[in-house]
Amino acid sequence: MLIEKCQINRYGKLSDFTSSFSPGLNIIKGMNEAGKSTLVEAIIDALFENPKTKKKDVKAKTSWGFEKDFEISIDFKSEGMSYTLSKDFDNGSLQLLKKSSGEMLDDKKRVDNIVSESLGLSNKDIFLATSCIRQDEIARITSSPEAIKDRLEGLITGGKEEVLASKAIDNIGAQIKDLDYDKGYKNKGQLQRIEEIRKDLEYELDKAKRETDAVTQNRAKLKEARTKLEKIEEELKVKAIQKKNTKLAIEVNERVIELEGRFGDLLSRTTNIKNSEKNMGLLRDNIAKLPQIDRKDVTIAEEHAVQARFLEMKKEKIDKEIADLAEQVNLAKPGFGVKVLSILSFLGAGGAGFYWYQFTAMTEINFLIGAGVSLLLFFLFSIIWSIKSKHCSEFKSKHNLKKARLEEIEEDLDSNKDAMQAILEKYKSNSADLLKEKYEKHSEIEKEMKNELSRYEGYLGDKTLKELEDEMKDVTKELALEREKLQELKVYVTSSKELAALEISVEVLETSKKQLESERANLEKLLDFAESGIEHQASLEERLEENQYQLERKKRRLQILIKTKEFIEKARKDVLKSSLQQLDDETSGILSEVTDGKYSQVKFDRQSLKFEVFSTELGDWVEPENHLSRGTIDQLYLATRLALVKIISEDKHPIVILDDPFVTFDKKRRDNALTIIKRLAERYQILLLTCHDYYDNFTENVTSLA
Repeated sequence: MLIEKCQINRYGKLSDFTSSFSPGLNIIKGMNEAGKSTLVEAIIDALFENPKTKKKDVKAKTSWGFEKDFEISIDFKSEGMSYTLSKDFDNGSLQLLKKSSGEMLDDKKRVDNIVSESLGLSNKDIFLATSCIRQDEIARITSSPEAIKDRLEGLITGGKEEVLASKAIDNIGAQIKDLDYDKGYKNKGQLQRIEEIRKDLEYELDKAKRETDAVTQNRAKLKEARTKLEKIEEELKVKAIQKKNTKLAIEVNERVIELEGRFGDLLSRTTNIKNSEKNMGLLRDNIAKLPQIDRKDVTIAEEHAVQARFLEMKKEKIDKEIADLAEQVNLAKPGFGVKVLSILSFLGAGGAGFYWYQFTAMTEINFLIGAGVSLLLFFLFSIIWSIKSKHCSEFKSKHNLKKARLEEIEEDLDSNKDAMQAILEKYKSNSADLLKEKYEKHSEIEKEMKNELSRYEGYLGDKTLKELEDEMKDVTKELALEREKLQELKVYVTSSKELAALEISVEVLETSKKQLESERANLEKLLDFAESGIEHQASLEERLEENQYQLERKKRRLQILIKTKEFIEKARKDVLKSSLQQLDDETSGILSEVTDGKYSQVKFDRQSLKFEVFSTELGDWVEPENHLSRGTIDQLYLATRLALVKIISEDKHPIVILDDPFVTFDKKRRDNALTIIKRLAERYQILLLTCHDYYDNFTENVTSLA
């Protein structure tokens, strides 16, 4: 078998996995918890597990968080033919597609036969014990010795199940178990059952001899038993009628209580429905009186109202600022005194200067000083005049800007009022607050109508009012009939405690009746037996003699079967001897190569398949568990399993799965083992799963689970 592709969905850590594999050695790498062991489990389930299984451990493999169970698909080749094997563990479907012909198989037996024939391994136990080597399971060979021995035996006998000695031994063992004595109480052998029958016959024979002497006494007892039985039957008849009517009265009373409860519930529901209809009508009338207001218009109106208040506040603020600026303009204007003093200072400076220049021949310094002082005063008052004029101009500019802003606000205010008025006129409201109040009242009534409708539908349930009223009429009629029945059974009405006492009394009488009937039947039988005692005794003696004959015959058959089983077991050992010798040789050769010749001889026990290794150091055969290291033991088991793959699969080519099998090997022996693996890869497809980079150079076929 050669696996070409594997697709896994919703399986453990592999919720969506697809990978292709090549012939020969394939390395599958992944860190711990990456899903290597999960991949091995998935391949095993794909090859052997029934998708219709209900096993909890199989269902538990579904990836976390998925409602559907997992599905697996494998493309493989065998003897030149290509197949696709698909298993859906959610719907239990199984399909095997023959790609060359397009034929689709869904019969489990036929599919399993093709898979096992392609593998060369007949079942899951042999596969797990040979070519599938998982972590910590390298020694699994010891868990399936019988399956392996059957396969080795089949290689010699032709592989027919019906000629396998193990099957014959099992069949003879079952016959011996069926015949032989068994100390257990539940599983009695035929011999034990025959002896028990013999004891019963001996007891009955002794009893028959004794009872033939008690005819008169038994006749008196029979008469007494019949009299008592008649009296009990009469009393039981009366009490049975009383019990029946009492139970009926209790049932009718419970029915009346139930119907009264239903009537009360229906009456309450119909009343509530009518009240709800009335309330709905009032709410419809109220909501009809209110306009249907758009929520957007309410929001716009509120925004306009807020904006109007904001603009009014800004208008008032700007009006105040304009008044303040007008006052500041007046205060900033240059005063009349400043203007007069400036002119007089200029004229004084000019006159003094002129007089000084014209009339004093520029000799009188006082006129010159006076002209300078007047000129200085002129400059001072001119500066004051200029500053005042500048401030006045600034205040006038601000005043004009504020007046322009005021005009803009007044325009916005008028526009806002017009928009507000349009909305208010649309709904005939005087203000935004009144509009909002109408809207909220309309919404509140709608909410009340919705709640009332919900209550109304709750009262109705899945019925109409008429259906409820009709049902109430039916309940009323049924209640009247049940009350009439209860009145007729009034005399039988009692408590549950008294009914229980009556039932116990009836049970006691029925038990007494059964005992008396049994006693009567036994006495009648004894009398009949006593009257024909001689014939009955003769019959018992004949049966006892026949029983003894059967006992002797079964004992002779048991001895024959025991001897036959011994002969077949010996013959089976002789048949297995040659195949187990081949296993000894193959295992010894592989082990010698792995250990560089340190251990080169292995021999298997013909019954348990346990083996011993020859130690050159001790010069004797030793048990591996007591004398070898863990690594050497693992190497021995690896050699055994590889030898079994070669021997059991014959000309077939099963896949070989190695899940980190060399963790206990030292470097030298690991290299030796890998040399063998590479050689085996020329014949088998090998999937080697590991978390190490050590194996990367041994093949180009490397798949990462990262």
